Amino acid sequence: MDNHFSFEFSSYLKKCQPKPFRIYIQMAIGVILMILTEAGFFKGFEKFVAIGCSLPNQKDSNEMNIDNCFNNDLLVTKCINNYYNTGSNYSLAFNVGGKSDKYNGLIGTILVILFITFLSTFQTAQYFQSVKRKRIQDVLSGSLILIDGNKRNEKKVTIFLLVTGIGYICSKIMWLLNRYDIYSEIECSGDTYYLEFEKSLFSYISGIVMGSIGYLIIPGVFLMGWLNYLSELEFKKLAENLSKISLEKINEIYIFDMDKYNKLLNSTLKKRYSNDKNFILFLKCNTFKFWKTSTSEIVEILLLHKESSPDEFKSIQTKNIKSTFLNENRINDNLIQNQYL
Repeated sequence: MDNHFSFEFSSYLKKCQPKPFRIYIQMAIGVILMILTEAGFFKGFEKFVAIGCSLPNQKDSNEMNIDNCFNNDLLVTKCINNYYNTGSNYSLAFNVGGKSDKYNGLIGTILVILFITFLSTFQTAQYFQSVKRKRIQDVLSGSLILIDGNKRNEKKVTIFLLVTGIGYICSKIMWLLNRYDIYSEIECSGDTYYLEFEKSLFSYISGIVMGSIGYLIIPGVFLMGWLNYLSELEFKKLAENLSKISLEKINEIYIFDMDKYNKLLNSTLKKRYSNDKNFILFLKCNTFKFWKTSTSEIVEILLLHKESSPDEFKSIQTKNIKSTFLNENRINDNLIQNQYL
């Protein structure tokens, strides 16, 4: 292994890799913002304000007006006061929570479960993604070997986030439809009166859809993060921090398949630490999630395996990897020469 390249590349990684503290702060801010956004949304439905009432047993919106609310000796407003304790027979604003709202608790529970599931899954996946990104970059620095291949777990998490996000949005719409249906009508003296609110049902649904776009964007953000674990390593910055000799070494990078890497590490570490407890072995073998195994030990295992089985390693110049480093930061002799003219 070229120690000069390793030293310069490691120094460069220290500059571009985000510090753990920064990652934790970003995660905390993300959690707080999402919780506050959702809390603000649901708080906006604690009160309805009617701006029109129908004639008895007539749902025709054309017949709704505010005068109907105060006709018949304040019949409707008295009913509203009786149902929702507004404190005034002239008030058309009331807090929700009537006895007829029997599905609110069930739908609300589903919403809480989906929200916590989405939030915890994304934050956990985001953390492990940062660990994996750093590990891949550190191993590359120490060995000139890029771990790449099928990212099955990342694909599953992305699909799960997308499905959970869509499920959460649909549940919010169901929750709104249920709430709107219950509180838009009221029984008074045996007749049914329908209420028209400040915002229409369409406006509420549109607000939910627009306010929940983030639940569709977040899976995309996670997707972009794992498509290329070397996306932070821009050529321009790399050329500014590495010498010409080290830059030329990039053409000597070899690719090692992700599945083969996992099998190699599992078998090697289990043999080396056969006396360790299963939980410790689990932490050591899951090198993309935990730091129980040092990067230097991983580099040692890979280099030894490369010596014994060189045919399992593919040159980065001969392998077509659309989402990896060289595809985005095409390094050739002209670029290197131009940088140091």
